[in-house]
Amino acid sequence: MRTGVTLADITRAADQLLAEGERPTIEGVRKILGTGSPATVNALLKQYFQTLPARLHLPASIATAAAELYERIQATALETVGEERAALDRQVALEREQLAQDRRAFESEKTELRAVAASLRADVERLQELQRQQSSKIATLEKELAGHSARAATAEAQARAGEEERERFAQRHAAEIQRLREQSEGNERHLLVRIDEHKTQQQRLQADRERDVGAASKRISDLEAALSEALKLQASLRADLAAAQRETTKRNEAIAARETAIKRAQEDAVKEVAANREAQEGLKSQIATLERNAEQLQRERDGAIREAARLEGRLGIVQAQLKESKAELVRLHRGKPKAAESR
Repeated sequence: MRTGVTLADITRAADQLLAEGERPTIEGVRKILGTGSPATVNALLKQYFQTLPARLHLPASIATAAAELYERIQATALETVGEERAALDRQVALEREQLAQDRRAFESEKTELRAVAASLRADVERLQELQRQQSSKIATLEKELAGHSARAATAEAQARAGEEERERFAQRHAAEIQRLREQSEGNERHLLVRIDEHKTQQQRLQADRERDVGAASKRISDLEAALSEALKLQASLRADLAAAQRETTKRNEAIAARETAIKRAQEDAVKEVAANREAQEGLKSQIATLERNAEQLQRERDGAIREAARLEGRLGIVQAQLKESKAELVRLHRGKPKAAESR
């Protein structure tokens, strides 16, 4: 507070406010003076109100009644504001407790949903691992099938090579027969022997070829049986993979539904918090209205004080006039006997 603020400064500012039809308040006085701490101004303002009846020449009964009226109005207003504020605090505490309970329930449900989601993710990972293992088995079977196919192709190539060799040998044999026929008839016996030998060799080669072809056919049959088993296994693995994918899809849909439910619960919680905030704002507005009503009551009290001062002034004038009238009557009453004596 600036040094030098006195009761005279407070009295001047308060009288200015009363002249303007305003109630002298701490803020009003400080606004006019431009200085002064609220505590000091409040103390000096109390002294101002204590000396106000004497300055207005009010009777002690009227001043006491006005002060009591002011105190009752102020106490009533403060009690009403206190009750409303206490009720508001209780309501806010209840709403905060309810909100805390809802939040705890939401956190518990969110924890449970997270655990379920973690379990579902673990199941998905196991299914994916099973799918990878099945894919690896399918790849291995495909490699073995490719090896069997390659060996079957090699056997067929070998059979074709034997057939080609037999044909080439037959061609060479025919050329040799033609050459021998062109030789002299003296070599016919020897040629026949050679022909017999070639026939025997041809039969042996034919038997070898048929044996190789039979072995190749048997090998091809075995490979075809192995291929059929591999295809069956591949079909079974693909069916298992499709079932696993369907299960994974169902689990993903369940996870998505749970996440949607969590999101909706979060949105509901946000909406409820916003509604509570709006209710708190409404309660604050009601408190502000009560405070304005209290200020209105204080202004009415100040108006009553001013009206009482005005009536007191009129009463003083009437009392003065009454005294003058009484004095005049006394003088008239005292003057009547003298006139009678003079007659």
